[in-house]
Amino acid sequence: MAFETLLADALYVNWAVPREQLPDPPPPLTLETVVEGDATLGFVTLVLFRQRGVHLSRLPWLRVEFPQCNLRLPVRDSDRVASIWMLRQLVPAWVVPLGRLVARQRVSAAILRDRRGGTVGEQRWEIAAGRPLVLASRPAAAAVSGPALGGWESLVTFFRERPRGYLDAAGGLRRIEASFDHAAGIPCRVDVERADWLEARLPGVAAATWRAPHSAFVVPATRLVLQRARLPAAEVAAGMPVPSAPA
Repeated sequence: MAFETLLADALYVNWAVPREQLPDPPPPLTLETVVEGDATLGFVTLVLFRQRGVHLSRLPWLRVEFPQCNLRLPVRDSDRVASIWMLRQLVPAWVVPLGRLVARQRVSAAILRDRRGGTVGEQRWEIAAGRPLVLASRPAAAAVSGPALGGWESLVTFFRERPRGYLDAAGGLRRIEASFDHAAGIPCRVDVERADWLEARLPGVAAATWRAPHSAFVVPATRLVLQRARLPAAEVAAGMPVPSAPA
């Protein structure tokens, strides 16, 4: 079953985090890490966007639109393919039955308010999912706080172009294959006003980290096709729960 959609104004906010503060992904996934000085760092990415015209490939006339927030960690799978481990997917409550029954994804209900300014990259997100998350972005000169990852274009590719997504599911992992166009990322400055939700989802990460993103960028429009894939038997392993506090 394949889904097609347009991701509009996708805002990527990234944090560099000491490896020991992050949860271990379920095998065979391994965290993507870099060494910076004496520290081994992993990464956390928040992606906030509006799904436009999302539909089943075989039902192009049935389309819906809604905002979404994904919390994910860059990982490598057993084939060493750049992938993501999806920790949370927040959507409006009315989308949850569709996401769970049709797409078979463990989406969670939230109130998502997204506002756009007059300039590409100017956004404000207010999210309530048990605890609040509030942040604002605006276009700015490319700036990185931490590992440069080979320059701006390479950095955007590192966080964005990961063709496999893994989700914890009953009895093991579920893999999603993604195909998308290459696109440039417009650098942004992000001010995190409330990070309570992030602190609850990843309690091992120092709270001060959320106020200082490693990097951020926006991709104005991306066509995306998602296809559920069958995992090789060797990759089917019981999912490891993500440490979290009660919502």
